[in-house]
Amino acid sequence: MIRLASFLSLFLALACVSSSASGQGLIFALPEDGKAVDYEGELTQGTSADDESPLKWSCELTIQSVGKEDAEYQGKVQPCRWLEIKCLTGSKKDTRIDPGPSGSRIYKILVPESAINAEPVDADGIPNDMLPIVKGFRRVGEDAVTPIKTPVLRFYPTICMLASYVDPEIIATNAAPEVIWQGPAISAVHKKGKVVMESQKIRTTNEAEYWVSKDVEFGLARWIVTETVEEKELAAPRSEFKVTTVKKVDMKLSRKRDNAESELVTDGM
Repeated sequence: MIRLASFLSLFLALACVSSSASGQGLIFALPEDGKAVDYEGELTQGTSADDESPLKWSCELTIQSVGKEDAEYQGKVQPCRWLEIKCLTGSKKDTRIDPGPSGSRIYKILVPESAINAEPVDADGIPNDMLPIVKGFRRVGEDAVTPIKTPVLRFYPTICMLASYVDPEIIATNAAPEVIWQGPAISAVHKKGKVVMESQKIRTTNEAEYWVSKDVEFGLARWIVTETVEEKELAAPRSEFKVTTVKKVDMKLSRKRDNAESELVTDGM
């Protein structure tokens, strides 16, 4: 569990390096209220791409729509949706994940319906690198629920390893992603993206394959992300970057649900 906490701390440190590449890409569409999707997968961390004994954790992620509300956004009252996102990372015990004190995160956000955009850029050509919110709340582990004070929510890197890929490559327009969910076949657009984030000491290369489908509420059927971290001394030339960490996550749709209910209690806040 100490290693998991260190891993999450590294994620938070990388957020400072990668703030310009945060992604809205976890949510591509808005289904009917009450819909929910669950994903399951595995996260590994090694010292290189050839590491034969990387650290491993099980992962679960849930996205659900848990209510509607009209609220003011950009000077106009408009329809908004309460979305709840929960992510668990930890060791598997029997059929459940033990996230420890820091491997559980849950977010409840009020999102303008007009802000959900599946494209990498908006109508003005500005990258969709974060999700606008009217208000929101979060809870980390067993800590108290706290308000989100920023007007946006960044998914990368603390919620999801998917970054913002401005010009993704289309691998196939009618692909059948591998999923856990037992149901009708899913047709998806198979995309591939890459983004490099660099500071004077750290360079992070984020490469992803992801499957976007109209058959899946919120849009994602599967994603695979490999992130390579290289480091060097502050004054050293860029040629001195050396690989220190390679992380990989593979998440697959496992379940679709109706009548979703909020887990995060925010009454009176």
